[in-house]
Amino acid sequence: MQLFDNMTFLHPVGVSTFKYGVTIPVEAQTERMCTIEKGSKTPVTILFGAEESVIAEIRRLNNNHGHLQFRYENKGQERLRQFLLGTFGSRTDGSLLEVVEVSPFTFLFKPILNDSSPCLYINDMLLHRLEPQTVKDYAEIEMIKESIALVKYGAGLNQSDYNGRISEGLVKQGWNCEQRVIDELGLRCDFEKNGVWVEIEFGNARSYYQDYVKFMLAKKYRDARLGLLLCPTTAFASLLCELGRQRARENVVRERAPVYSGMMSYEKAVRELPYLGFMFQMPIVVAGVGVSGETLFGTQVRQAKPL
Repeated sequence: MQLFDNMTFLHPVGVSTFKYGVTIPVEAQTERMCTIEKGSKTPVTILFGAEESVIAEIRRLNNNHGHLQFRYENKGQERLRQFLLGTFGSRTDGSLLEVVEVSPFTFLFKPILNDSSPCLYINDMLLHRLEPQTVKDYAEIEMIKESIALVKYGAGLNQSDYNGRISEGLVKQGWNCEQRVIDELGLRCDFEKNGVWVEIEFGNARSYYQDYVKFMLAKKYRDARLGLLLCPTTAFASLLCELGRQRARENVVRERAPVYSGMMSYEKAVRELPYLGFMFQMPIVVAGVGVSGETLFGTQVRQAKPL
C-alpha cells in the first residue's frame, strides 16, 4: 500500500487554464488515475473559492500518450472558469494553480499568485531513529528551513537553478560545501556543519541511494550526528518536469519530444525508507521541499516505521 495515495501537483497557469482544463502530469498520477482508459472519462468534484464546487471530469485523451486532463469547458462549469479568470486575470506570468485531491476524485484548486512572491519551504519531514521532540536539539535543521524559505520560486528556473540557490543560502549561513566523506573514495556530501551532513537531491531518482551510502560512511569515518536528505515533493517535481518539457518544446526542434521523468521526490523516499531503514544505524531526516505563496506556520513531522 502506498503511503501517498492522493494526487497533488502544481500547474503553471496558461490560457487553456481559463478556457477548458488542466493537464495532469504523469509524475503526479496515482493508481486510481491508471484505471481511466483511453478515450474514457470520470466525473470529479472540483472545490474552489469560498466553498464553491462544480462537477467536472477527468479524461484520458485517445492519443499515443494517453494524457489525462481535467476538463471544465461546459456551461455547468462556468463558475469555475470565471473564478480562475477573476483570480489570475488572464495572466501567464508564472502564477501557479495547486491541485490537491482531498478525497478520492474530489480536488481542491488553490491559486498561488506570482505577486504573492511564492517561495520554497519544507512542508514535511520524515524521521528515522529520531524522536519528534528531539528535532529541536538540532539547530542546523531550523537553519536549513530558514534558508530554503528565502529561495523564491521562478517559472524560468530549473532544478539546477534551485540547487544553486539553496546552496548559496547555506554557504552564507556558514555551512561547509562539497565535504569529503572518505578521501580515498572521493565521495563528497553537498554540505556539512557541526556533524550534520546534507544532500540536496533535485536530480534523477536512481542516484539518491548513494546519498544514504554517504551518510553511513560519514557516520563511521566522520562521526556524523545526523544525515539530512532534501527532496522536492511530487507536486514540485512534476512542475519542474512540466516546465522542462515546455521549454524544450519552445526552444528546441526535435524529431521526438524530450522525456522528463524519474526525478527524485520526497514521496518516493518516504515509501522506500521503511524497507531500507534497517541498514541505517544513524538518525536520518528526509525533508520535502514544496512551493507556497502563503504564510507558513509549521512543518509536519513524522517518524519512519520499519516494516
